[in-house]
Amino acid sequence: MKLSVFKTLPSLALVLLVALALRLVWAWLVPVVPVSDSVGYDTFARTLLEHGVFGWTRDEPFAFWPPGTTFLHAAVYGLFGYHYAAIVGMNIILSLILIVSTARLALRLHGERAAIVAAWVLALWPTLVVFTTVLASELPFLVFSVVALDVWTASSRPSLARGLLVGVLLGVAALVRPLALALPVVYAFAMVVQTWAARDLAVRHAVTGVVAALAMGLVIAPWTWRNHQLYGETVLVSTNGGITLWMGNAPGTDGRYLPVPDELSHLSDHEQAQILGARARQYILDDPVGFVVRSVRKLGILYGNESIGALWNSEGIATVWGDAAVVVTKRLTQVTWLLILLVALAGFVALWRQSGVVAALFSPLTVSIAFYSVVHSIMVAQERYHLSFAAQIAIFFGVAVAAWRARAASKDASDAGAGQAPVRTRAG
Repeated sequence: MKLSVFKTLPSLALVLLVALALRLVWAWLVPVVPVSDSVGYDTFARTLLEHGVFGWTRDEPFAFWPPGTTFLHAAVYGLFGYHYAAIVGMNIILSLILIVSTARLALRLHGERAAIVAAWVLALWPTLVVFTTVLASELPFLVFSVVALDVWTASSRPSLARGLLVGVLLGVAALVRPLALALPVVYAFAMVVQTWAARDLAVRHAVTGVVAALAMGLVIAPWTWRNHQLYGETVLVSTNGGITLWMGNAPGTDGRYLPVPDELSHLSDHEQAQILGARARQYILDDPVGFVVRSVRKLGILYGNESIGALWNSEGIATVWGDAAVVVTKRLTQVTWLLILLVALAGFVALWRQSGVVAALFSPLTVSIAFYSVVHSIMVAQERYHLSFAAQIAIFFGVAVAAWRARAASKDASDAGAGQAPVRTRAG
């Protein structure tokens, strides 16, 4: 395997150079113009840096949004000033780290060809390229969650130190998006099932999950204490759980974002979450069939489209090329997403055929995708949420291409063998 790593380096270096060039060109052409969530992240970072308060203003501390992305942006602003170029630089660095870590993970799990193809997918994925000029949580969450899995699987025998590092990485990921709070269990479950035949190794992976969860708790503990001081109750990371559950399970919802009712606007975000969460749970219990139908529809929302990168860059794109270019960019990101998804599905089928049902269904890639999908089918759904598992999708894409190449090579070898004339011998 070490030889494979060194053989992969030149190809990976080329991928990184192309990825860097694409993102630099995009950032040079398209200005950063925050819209939607990006306005929030920009505002939160400035408020935190100037007043030491996480919120819209210094007089409105809250915890509806998780703070991790804001911490990163505030750190960048603190080092380089209020310049979007610094945010762009951070996004580029995160993108390159993501490509390297995904390639390492794919190499370890599925071989060199799958690793390089997965790296190319992430380098060329249009939405990931245009996210270079967006202030958002997608790239930070992707990087910390994927690097954590990379570290976890870096050796067949996990150690205490590795578990601690995984926990720190997932703790940061949880501050970016609270979904990561469950990842120690998700990853541990997959790794234990995969190694169940070797009980000693399975136990080690289970212990790694426990250590990672404890380390994660230490990372988020200061923020949990801050929230307790603010609300007088335990709020691990953010208060948006109950509200987003209601958004996806309320009368009239289509599974996407809903504004908080005006009747609750005078309450804190924590009180809103408690009330709306209770309403959502009751709504689910009153109509379980409707809940199932909504969940299926939300899976369609999660996987059916990808235009958020163009939308969040719309003002910047329109400034340079006009409104028509925004539509073109949307169509490009939509078509490429559907292509990537279809090939990735073929990769899952190829893995099933090659390695069997357990290896395919209980791969940490499959289990993590299933986890994200189930959560968003229950809560609120948006197309951008599938970017949380873009690395896993890219690796399955690589598995598909590797399987096709192997099949083609086998067919060529078979044809070459069949084309050779039989050797005749004379009886003496």
